[in-house]
Amino acid sequence: MAKFRSGPLPIDMDLGTTLAQRISSLRDYRNLTVKDLARFSRFAIDRIEDLEAGLETWLSATDRQRLAKALNIEASLLQEVEMRAVLSSTKESSTYTVDRIREIAHAIINGARDLECPECGGNLKCSIQQGLDLENNKILLARAFCSKCPFILHG
Repeated sequence: MAKFRSGPLPIDMDLGTTLAQRISSLRDYRNLTVKDLARFSRFAIDRIEDLEAGLETWLSATDRQRLAKALNIEASLLQEVEMRAVLSSTKESSTYTVDRIREIAHAIINGARDLECPECGGNLKCSIQQGLDLENNKILLARAFCSKCPFILHG
């Protein structure tokens, strides 16, 4: 395994314009494998893979801090490229409703994987993220993104 590269980032380094690109670029620059980054950040390997695949486009403050520390960067470098999907409750501005989003999340948790995007009808790439709540109870969160449009589901 190559040695972890510490220190400041090069001024001319292309960090990417999305969270996925940025995490991947920084991980590569630091000579970390997905497994290394998962261990240092205390994330599951699947979660790092989901982040680098673009399944997640924003992080909670705690997760952002953990990932930034593992990558030896300021958390603001991640936050500046995060994008959080905004759901609208009005039919005029969106073709889907909050209830439809809940139905999709429920279907994913129950094993569905061949789902249509409510925005464009494209194929949703689905996964389930496992975690713990504040009382250390196991929780499952549905994740999905569309292969054709910007739709993202953060269960």
